[in-house]
Amino acid sequence: MASLPFFNLALMLLLLLAASTSSVAQSVQLQPQPGCQRQCGDIKVVWPFGIGKGCGRSEQFDLLCKKNDRGRLKPFVTGNNLGYDLEVSSISVSGGLARIKNPVSKVCVDTTDRSINFSFAGANLTQTPFWLSNTRNKFVVIGSNISAYIRLNRTTTESIKVGCVARKWSKERVANGSCSGIGCCEATVPYFQSKNYIILSDLISFSNISNYDTCGYAVLTEASRFKFSTSYLTEPGSFEKDIVNLSVVLDWTIGSEKCKLARRNMSSYACVSSHSACIDYHDLGYRCNCAPGYQGNPYLLDGCRHTKDLQRYSYRKTCMDGSTMTNTSSSRHVVPKLSAGSEFDDNSSCNEQLCVETCFTSCHASGSLCRKCYFETPSCCCKK
Repeated sequence: MASLPFFNLALMLLLLLAASTSSVAQSVQLQPQPGCQRQCGDIKVVWPFGIGKGCGRSEQFDLLCKKNDRGRLKPFVTGNNLGYDLEVSSISVSGGLARIKNPVSKVCVDTTDRSINFSFAGANLTQTPFWLSNTRNKFVVIGSNISAYIRLNRTTTESIKVGCVARKWSKERVANGSCSGIGCCEATVPYFQSKNYIILSDLISFSNISNYDTCGYAVLTEASRFKFSTSYLTEPGSFEKDIVNLSVVLDWTIGSEKCKLARRNMSSYACVSSHSACIDYHDLGYRCNCAPGYQGNPYLLDGCRHTKDLQRYSYRKTCMDGSTMTNTSSSRHVVPKLSAGSEFDDNSSCNEQLCVETCFTSCHASGSLCRKCYFETPSCCCKK
């Protein structure tokens, strides 16, 4: 009885994913358009991404700003034909990475009538610049006698499946941080150049179901941030509470061409800044980086600034993720102090800088605030 809806659901999802695997040529703009929103809630969206239709480099880079299920404004990736948009938690220009909130597959048992309820998870990124990162994510299953798999799809005919089984657990056999098959199992994600995936979970056995065992979960999540807790098994709802702080890591690229071919069409070539460089990223497309000795956003005109120019200004700046950047008085080099897990949070998320040199001189007030992201021409905007 339990397996019938499971396989029917799998078939339905495969048909949905197959329905939008073709890419469509899109018009491209090389610079941000005036009047476009650049921030959604506490997240600053950096070019080539934009908020709203026509505000990104192309339709692929357009994000939607709306409230999430916790009532907070967040950017979302649209076009996922599985019935829901994908919440973005961060985007990095320098790293070519992004995080989206985890879609979770869930299977629950009603202990009164032994009925089973399934929910799937997945993402279709075909009409976006994103790809699943195989090096930064892992597949995790939590529960008792829960079998689950993730199916990675490259085309309608090319796919692979990876799965594992979370076996029946007891308090004596589980420990915090251990995900070795009892109550929790995990699997690495192979390199497959996948733009979409589905996750399906199933209950292996009804035997000895307790109140603790009523639900099981399967999720793709950032490997470095997931730490198993026994509370996920002993406290109903604990995992669902913690999952809001986890994400899936995505790579993103420009188009599908390599640099040599992309340079032949300068009307759409993305590395527009002086002192920028084009880098092939596997066979997925290309990325732009600032040349050695320069920092900033290579997708903006004059976006790459010489580090010596940047080091002329001594300041402390607060970024949108709460991390801080300071200059040391001796070397005058910018030294990042990133919060845990912020390894690829982008400098361009700068919110405010406390200026003590150029802006101090022109504003005639100690502690004047200068709004100037590090890749832009230094300027002062004093607060009264």
